[in-house]
Amino acid sequence: MIQRLRIAYLMRYLPAPSETFVLDEALAIEQAGAQVFPLVLDRVPHAVRHARHEPLYQRCEVVPRSSNIRAIVAGLAEEDGGAAAWVRSNWHEHARPRDLRRAMWLARALRRHRVDVLRVHHAAEVARFAVAAGYLAGVPVSVAVHARDLFVPVPDLTWILSGAGLVTTITPFHRARLLRAGLPSEKVELLPCPVSVPDDVALAPAAGGPLRVLSVGRFVAKKGHDILLDACAALAGDGVPLELVMVGDGPLWLEISNQARRLAAAAPNLSVELLGAQPVEGVVEQLATGRFHAVALACRVSEDGDRDGVPVALLEAQAWGVPVLTAALPGFESELEEGEGSRLLPMGDVPGGCVELAPGRLAEALAELYRDPAERDRMARAARARAERRIRPIELGAHLLEMLIRLSASTVRDG
Repeated sequence: MIQRLRIAYLMRYLPAPSETFVLDEALAIEQAGAQVFPLVLDRVPHAVRHARHEPLYQRCEVVPRSSNIRAIVAGLAEEDGGAAAWVRSNWHEHARPRDLRRAMWLARALRRHRVDVLRVHHAAEVARFAVAAGYLAGVPVSVAVHARDLFVPVPDLTWILSGAGLVTTITPFHRARLLRAGLPSEKVELLPCPVSVPDDVALAPAAGGPLRVLSVGRFVAKKGHDILLDACAALAGDGVPLELVMVGDGPLWLEISNQARRLAAAAPNLSVELLGAQPVEGVVEQLATGRFHAVALACRVSEDGDRDGVPVALLEAQAWGVPVLTAALPGFESELEEGEGSRLLPMGDVPGGCVELAPGRLAEALAELYRDPAERDRMARAARARAERRIRPIELGAHLLEMLIRLSASTVRDG
């Protein structure tokens, strides 16, 4: 029987509507037999909450601000420890010195809960806190590295990864990049995204209606919502009746909503509905209708190099038997293979430093699905079949738990 490992999860924000995969992983590893302690740097009081994560929201512990007396006391207590020197030297170079108190409070919390392993997603600020606290508390840290971490890294990425006992990433492409950066192969594990596959799905939209497209993702540059809108407007201008439903919000909300209104006003055949951020239950409700011909994201490499790993929303769409259209970003091909319910469209350089697909290519691919119902149905069934071969959440939880048990067993703790 697997031992009941005590695993803390540190997150930047809670709730974090666009990072359902982090808490889904925590639930999966708890279901596999671990005991999970959620910790968060900052709460977001008015963010969208997901019903299945409520048990974790309710017992989450917030790391106090650096000005809080609890953080100040923790900082004073840790100052005398010899372990603080390695942490302090990096911290003073790459972060606000006073925030080191928060990491020191976190170290005390890990000891108080008798945590065996600390798990964190994203090799950025939150991972700096995790590695510092883990080092101070003598608790091994596991970091899940995502695409942004590799292409828009924080200055102390090497320090963060060297302080992690186990690094996971979702595709062979990203793992290979970590190995080229010098990490030993035994430290970097492949951990693909899991997918829950519903029992019954409606695979075909009603015949004779408009082309219906769903898009799910934060309104940030790398998701390419502006490209998708231009593609849909071009199709509508060619006489194709089109309904686009967009789920998400973010810093580009105003820009995207203005673009949507402008294009819809100029193209009578185009309807754009912006639903804003939705709980996962709301996205499932959209997919379960069976009315969408495709789920599309025109993912790009933005000016600062940021890009997606593999958008979880696209994998979830396939589980509901909905074809996926997106850009051919490196790494996508391992999960969104051509001929298996998805199309990866070629990209090109554009002025300003972005790499993206042309709206015309996306419009063409959408038109093919609409005008060829047999091809659309073939892709829908292939998408569903591909989803059924993916790892399930409970399987991922058990696999990750085995990794973390080995990590904990191999770590030498002081005292």
